[in-house]
Amino acid sequence: MPARNAVLLTGGTGALGRELLPLLSTTDCDVFVLTRGEGGAPDARFVHGDITHAVDLGMRQTDAAMLRERVTHIIHCAAETRFTAPLAHARAVNVDGTRAVLDFAGTCRAVRAVACASTVYVSGTRTGVILEREPGGCDWVNSYEQSKAEMEAVAGEAMATLPLSIYRFSTIIGHSTTGAVTSFNAIHHALRLFYQGLAPMVPGDLRTLVDFVPVDFAARALHYLVMHRFEPGATYHLAAGSTRSCTLDELLDETVRAFERSRPAWRKRRIERPAVVGTDTYALFTRSVAESGNVLLQRAVQAVQAFAWQLAYPKTFDTSATDAALAGTSIVAPHCRDFYGKVVESCVITNWGGGADGAL
Repeated sequence: MPARNAVLLTGGTGALGRELLPLLSTTDCDVFVLTRGEGGAPDARFVHGDITHAVDLGMRQTDAAMLRERVTHIIHCAAETRFTAPLAHARAVNVDGTRAVLDFAGTCRAVRAVACASTVYVSGTRTGVILEREPGGCDWVNSYEQSKAEMEAVAGEAMATLPLSIYRFSTIIGHSTTGAVTSFNAIHHALRLFYQGLAPMVPGDLRTLVDFVPVDFAARALHYLVMHRFEPGATYHLAAGSTRSCTLDELLDETVRAFERSRPAWRKRRIERPAVVGTDTYALFTRSVAESGNVLLQRAVQAVQAFAWQLAYPKTFDTSATDAALAGTSIVAPHCRDFYGKVVESCVITNWGGGADGAL
C-alpha cells in the first residue's frame, strides 16, 4: 500500500488557505499547517513556525526533522498582501520568506511537488494580453506586485533543483455562492470608501476589464492542480480572463445596485458613483488632496490609489494552460457578474466584517 501524502501548508489562516484546508483534509493525506500562533482544525496539525526564519522556518528541531522525512507536497500561500506595505517589509516576507520555504523544501527527502502562490499582477504596468508563460514586468504599481515578481524570480531559479510550479491568482474577493468575505483587502476597503462617498474618482477607462475570482474557485483549482495534475515548471493564471471579466463600467453600476439592495436608505444620500478619468486628471486630483489638509480624504485616497493605478494599465490574462489542465472537471471560474454583487452586499450587511451594522 503506498505511503500517504503529507502536505505542508503555509498561509493556512489566510483567505485562500482557510478555503483550501478542508479540501486537503478530505483527501488521503496528512496536513501540516505552519503558523506563528496557536491553531487547530479537523484532520490537520498546526506546527509553530514562521517563514521569515531562515533556519528550519523557525520550527522546533523535532518538527523540522519529522517534516523532512514525511512531506510530499508543499503549498506556499503565506504572503504580505497589503498593497501599502513598505517595500522592504514586503520583500522580507514575500521574497526572503519564499527563499526560506524553498530552502527547507530542498531538504525534504520525499517532496514531489512545491506550489508557490503568486499574483497575475506581477505583470505590473504592462498592458494587453498577459500570457501564462511570460515572466513578470519591470515596473509595478505597488510593493505587493514588485515583491511577488521578485519572488517569482527566486522560484524560477529553484525550478532547476525542485519540482516547483507557480500559481498566479487574480484578485480574490469573496465566495461565489454566499458572497462571504473572510479576509478584507484593498478592493473591499475601496468599496467601503465608495459607500461613504469618499471615492470621487478612479483612473482608467469605462471599457477596461476588471478581473476578479471567488475564493472557492481559487482553492478548488489550486487543490486540483497541485494534488491531482501537478506539472513541474508550469505557471498558471487562476483568473477570469477576457471572457469572464466585467468592464469597469459594469462593476460600478452593479456596486450601486448592490448598495441599494442591501441598504435602500443609501440611495437617499445621493452619492455619485466614482468618475472614471484619465491618468493626468487622477494624478492632479491626488496631488490636490495631498495639499488640501483634509486628513480623512487623504487617507481615503491613499487607500484607493494603492491599487487604483492598476486600472490605468488595461490588460487581460491568458488562462490557456489553466483551462486545459482543468478540462473535464467541474472547476470553472464563474463570470464576475454572477458573484460580484453578492460580495458587495455581504460587505455592507456585515459592515465590512465589523458586525451586522451596516445601516446608515
